[in-house]
Amino acid sequence: MSADLFVGREAERSAVRALVGHACGGHGGFLIIDGPAGIGKTALLRQVQNAGGPAEFLSVECHLQVGQLEAYGPLIDLVLLIERNRPRKTRLLRRSSDAVKQRWPELLTLVPGVGSTLKMVAETLSGPVPGAPLIENHTAARAMAEALLRSVKERHPLVISIDDFHRIDESSCSVLSYIARVVGDQPVLFILVGRSDELPANPAARQLTNDLLGKGLARRIQLRGLPESAVAEYAVRMSADLSAVELVRRTGGHPLLLRYSLARSTGLALPPGPGSLVVPHPDDARLAEQVRQMVGTQLSWLSEEDRRLLAVGAVEGRTFHSSVIATVLDEQHDRVADRLHRLASDTGLLHVLQSDEWDDWLGADRYAFEHDLVQEALYSDQSERQRRDRHRRIGHIMHEHSEDYRDLTQDVALELVRHYRLGRDWLAAGRVAHFVACRLSETGASAPEVIKVTQDGLESIRRAPAGEESSRIRAQLIELLLTASELSWRTKPESDGTVRLEALSMEAMAAAEDSEDFNLRIRARYLHGKVLLYTRGVPTAIPSLQQAWQEALDTGDPVTILLAGCEYGRQLPKFDVEGGLAVLAHAEATASEDEAVRQSEDPVVQRARHMVALQIGVNLYDAGRLGAALARLRATIPLVRQRPNLGLLPIGLNYLAQAEAAVGNYAESEQCLVEALRCHGEDEPDGWHAVNLAYLGFRCVHDHQDASGLEHLRNARAEAEVTWQANLAPLVANLYAACLMAMADVDPAHDKLAREVLHACLEETQRTGMRRSEIVTLSLLGQWHLNHGDARRALQFSGRAVEHLREAGWRLAAVTAEEVLFRHAAVQHALGDVGAAGRTVTLAQSLVLDKAATLDSPLRDRFLQRVPINRSILAATDGQQQDSVCGRRQRDHSRPAAGDEPQQGDA
Repeated sequence: MSADLFVGREAERSAVRALVGHACGGHGGFLIIDGPAGIGKTALLRQVQNAGGPAEFLSVECHLQVGQLEAYGPLIDLVLLIERNRPRKTRLLRRSSDAVKQRWPELLTLVPGVGSTLKMVAETLSGPVPGAPLIENHTAARAMAEALLRSVKERHPLVISIDDFHRIDESSCSVLSYIARVVGDQPVLFILVGRSDELPANPAARQLTNDLLGKGLARRIQLRGLPESAVAEYAVRMSADLSAVELVRRTGGHPLLLRYSLARSTGLALPPGPGSLVVPHPDDARLAEQVRQMVGTQLSWLSEEDRRLLAVGAVEGRTFHSSVIATVLDEQHDRVADRLHRLASDTGLLHVLQSDEWDDWLGADRYAFEHDLVQEALYSDQSERQRRDRHRRIGHIMHEHSEDYRDLTQDVALELVRHYRLGRDWLAAGRVAHFVACRLSETGASAPEVIKVTQDGLESIRRAPAGEESSRIRAQLIELLLTASELSWRTKPESDGTVRLEALSMEAMAAAEDSEDFNLRIRARYLHGKVLLYTRGVPTAIPSLQQAWQEALDTGDPVTILLAGCEYGRQLPKFDVEGGLAVLAHAEATASEDEAVRQSEDPVVQRARHMVALQIGVNLYDAGRLGAALARLRATIPLVRQRPNLGLLPIGLNYLAQAEAAVGNYAESEQCLVEALRCHGEDEPDGWHAVNLAYLGFRCVHDHQDASGLEHLRNARAEAEVTWQANLAPLVANLYAACLMAMADVDPAHDKLAREVLHACLEETQRTGMRRSEIVTLSLLGQWHLNHGDARRALQFSGRAVEHLREAGWRLAAVTAEEVLFRHAAVQHALGDVGAAGRTVTLAQSLVLDKAATLDSPLRDRFLQRVPINRSILAATDGQQQDSVCGRRQRDHSRPAAGDEPQQGDA
């Protein structure tokens, strides 16, 4: 008998359609559809959806096995479903700063993709994750609800069904309770579909149902058996020999019982007699039990061999593969495939599904059970040990096949981990999670996909027995998790001064120590130093990074030298550009000579190789070797495009944008920034996205005198404040302040805000030791006071900036030294010290000419003639123009000119 046959339910269909139409008109709400198992709840919704209409239907379910009590489980699945189908948009460039803050509340942290972001909120309730603060349940629930509503807003009108609502977790109930109070004026209808007989066993679901109904926030449709007229139609369409009266007497009009009772061709039809009687319309609990008995009866008529096949299938899941069952049972696949095909044809207990690439790779037919009750009955009719062993075997089989499967997806990867977790083989679950996360990265999966698998693996390995292998896997998983999520790290300390991001890196160090793997210890140490750079600043981070570098050199291991050198070489230029270049060059040379490094499929290693190449490019730029910098960056970016390397592309494009702007290629610089912004999703905070957006805003203001660039900068600052990474946020603040000062003539309020931004930035950079940004901030504050006629106060700031720069040998990442000097000369001239001003400008000129010497003509001519700050400096050294240039308050000269803004060297 066809499971798709649907009769009756006209009144219920009309009621649901009416509520859907009401929601499409902007009057959303909640609908609860409940009834005993198999009564046709899902089929009813399918009929409404198939009827068409303006609303989009999305469906998620609450899971029976893994995740049954997982916080926010179905809601996370919902947002992932929405995000997976979301077209990439460029509207992110036009969001207001208020919208930015609303989209990214404090507790929505870490990873690209809202779904994964919400997942992190859920996990804050049980363990440390990068940057996620511990939060109260009601606070998390409200933020989750607001984030969910924002996520679905762009899909209006929308109908969201949550199936198996009787299994929902308490946290999700809290979220839905909040949504129900505010959704009345939005075009979205939430439908909670559950088994009424199992609802009492879930206090949270029962309480939510009672609250929604009691407060008038939801409508309810309770499904019972079909009336006699519908049963009669059913019988006619199935050519049944039994009358409608007899069928109602036997089945109570329950659709699933009708299906089994009319399965005459299978030989499994319900025999007549007292044992087959069903009291019409009994209470839900009794009817549900009768349905389960009927399913059990159907299964009992199967041969022992057939039951074994289906029992293993039930362990694999609602859908299962013929080849997997054959391998678990050590039987010939052809024989198993034949029996499954016969069972599908004869019993209707299962049906074949259209195969996909993974099915073909397994060489299997894929089947689905006709109803959850069938799978549940088969699954529960096994001992815990049987289920556990079979989960482990299924995981092992799928893992073996995945090793050479080039198109591995996140869904398949999570299935591998799920089976090991259900088999309680925590060590294998962690090991496989690391393997498939690396594979996903290798095959070009997005960072959120890699992060999700890594998180599941970390959750598992934390439950594994202590030992060297589990410690090693734990450290590797944290390393990969932190690497994949670097763009969106959250770094603000909690109220007690701790930062959970640091706690995670310290956990990696402890695990590496227990692993007895010396190279892994070094990797964990440099990782911790990298975290400290983001959270505490340079002085705190450098000792750890330096120690890791020295230890790596002592080992002579090329991989360890590459990884430790990459991070140390990235951060050293923040006070020693040439020293950083030397470290990076050594790391690159060592790695290039080692075949194992070149062929490594470890995503952390591959990312480090490209990062070293990019970092050498930007450090050459910081050192004033513009020609070599452009050549290196232009050659490396195409390689990174081919393999995004866990979020590396937007960093590399930022570097190239800086170098292009420095030589006057402003259009090329802007193109790089636009491409970098397109790498970003739409609903997650990202420190590098904030920086790129700030640079684009700067280009708008200084290249095009377009005040709309300030909106980009406001959005960038709001985003940077959410993540507040010590090495990135000050860059955004300085760019914002410089543009506010440039636009002060348009609106005097800009000038006041610029001063506030700069003082806040100065306080922060002095706290974190971020000297490069402190210099730029001091220089801009000097300019601000000079613009307001207070040259003596200006000198206090400008003089400190020049002194810091002198200590660094006039070369420092993210600082254009000649610009700082030119501003300082303007202050000196305003104070009447013309001689000192002349000497300062001469020094600035020498720096400009040194850079020009690294360029070939005509690029050298472009650099000297098209970059405003360079023209100003060269003009100021002409004795006939020096007084007029240095002596006036210049918004076109002493401010950061196009292409010469405070440059960022690195994260």
